[in-house]
Amino acid sequence: MKSIISLLLLLLSAFVNAQQDSIDKFLEKQIKEQRIVGLSIGIINDGKLLKARGYWFANLEQNIPATENTVYKLASVSKQIVATGIMKLVQEGKLNLTDRVTKFFKDAPATWDKITIRHLLNHTSGLQRESPAFNDFKVQTDSFLIRAAYKDTLVFATGSNWQYCNLGYFILADVIRQVSGQPFSKYMEDIFSKNGLFITRTTNVDVIVPNRADGYIRLGRDTILNAPKNIALRPSGAFLSTVTDMLKWEMLVQENKILLKENSQQMGTDIVKSSKSNFTDTDGPPGYGYGLSVSTYNNRKFVFHTGSTEGFRTIYCRFPEEKTAIIILVNSEPAHMIPLAQGVADILFKK
Repeated sequence: MKSIISLLLLLLSAFVNAQQDSIDKFLEKQIKEQRIVGLSIGIINDGKLLKARGYWFANLEQNIPATENTVYKLASVSKQIVATGIMKLVQEGKLNLTDRVTKFFKDAPATWDKITIRHLLNHTSGLQRESPAFNDFKVQTDSFLIRAAYKDTLVFATGSNWQYCNLGYFILADVIRQVSGQPFSKYMEDIFSKNGLFITRTTNVDVIVPNRADGYIRLGRDTILNAPKNIALRPSGAFLSTVTDMLKWEMLVQENKILLKENSQQMGTDIVKSSKSNFTDTDGPPGYGYGLSVSTYNNRKFVFHTGSTEGFRTIYCRFPEEKTAIIILVNSEPAHMIPLAQGVADILFKK
């Protein structure tokens, strides 16, 4: 019996090693073809850590390699994290998804009266995508940017359609501030530190962040430039993190350590129909929950979000029924993230 068990363990180890080699070869090929500067990947497969590794460079000038501990801008991958912060307040009875925005912004225009927290989470508010006052290179409070949008007309009647809206997540961040009694950044960083995510933090260009990646922009095949360093904090793309911390986050989600199971599942099951353009290379039908895109890929439920900001591209995808997640962080643009994640998934699920 012992010899049979040993043989099975040996075969399993060989299979896992073959998977790892195949993933490495796939990513190295993609990095060369897409001319990516640096990439870090984290994989949870069947509820267990499979891989955490970096490829190529976090910093070109100093030849600093990318690793599993390289710190990237998460961009809009941050939205599911902000949504989790909101759902934590709902879980604690401090907030309702049906609460209207005008409860928190009493001077808001009458056209905002029907907008609820849920509309902000799933991009059905009808608000313009951005505040008219937003400037990537200027530090401004969320409340100022929100009030600057009062003069804008709605794109559509609240709840009647879907349009991606970063402004909605600025409002959610300020709701967190008002309800929790803490600055948005402090509230979120308390969640991180209490759950062992000691690197993840709101974006700040002034403080020293060890292992921070530089962002790059590729022009044509042979020209690479430093990306502009935006100084504004965008709650719609708020956080800096590593694949190591995001793997911890994934296990917190899988094990329902931050939210109760029903509240966590609601984020990916209470969905509205969204734009097909948000679902390139997925089988559909397209939907959007709370900071999460929801579709299918190869007949598996595929829950994901991509992120894009100057010099950085990201994707966090989850196959919830398989307890599998793939997190890929890249410090250059352009980069095609959904095909990268799905190529890794094809290797993981290959029979």
